[in-house]
Amino acid sequence: MTGRKTDTKTDAKAGVSEELFGEAKKEAFHLKAEEGIANFAFVRPDVTIPHGKKLHVKLAGTDSCRASVQILNQGGENNLHYHPNMDLMYMVLKGRVRFYGPDRKVLGEYGMHEGILIPENSRYWFESVGEEEAHLLQIAGYPKGMKMSKRVPVEPAKANKGGVWIGLSDDEHEIRRKNNRL
Repeated sequence: MTGRKTDTKTDAKAGVSEELFGEAKKEAFHLKAEEGIANFAFVRPDVTIPHGKKLHVKLAGTDSCRASVQILNQGGENNLHYHPNMDLMYMVLKGRVRFYGPDRKVLGEYGMHEGILIPENSRYWFESVGEEEAHLLQIAGYPKGMKMSKRVPVEPAKANKGGVWIGLSDDEHEIRRKNNRL
């Protein structure tokens, strides 16, 4: 050892050997990170979504963030809930969506290319409005990593509501099942 200080936490997370120093270590660090670069596109799956249900299509994600599109079929509402360790941004891609806080307080109604920021622990729920199917881009950030996130209901689930996810790994399905009591 040459007496150089290494950041073992950062090195271990990045998968970079502590034996590397200087420019070689820096290059290995970047190459490891760049293995995760991924292209994505949203194409609506050719499936029928039952009235009042929703479909989630994962676009891309890491342990610290995820992007998905929720397709809401005439309603698709959920119950009042909040997410510890999850900041959310929603943007409407198609249709109209209304967001609510506690006591049915309207937080906003949004059309194409409009949206809302929901900081972690904020209570909310939403529904599509109108006859058109709504497409809602969801970008989630996980300050402490995805495994530490959860969905906490504030009110009982609405009857016969819920959604199906497409594109999640087995680990992501397990996290959703555990955290959402599915």
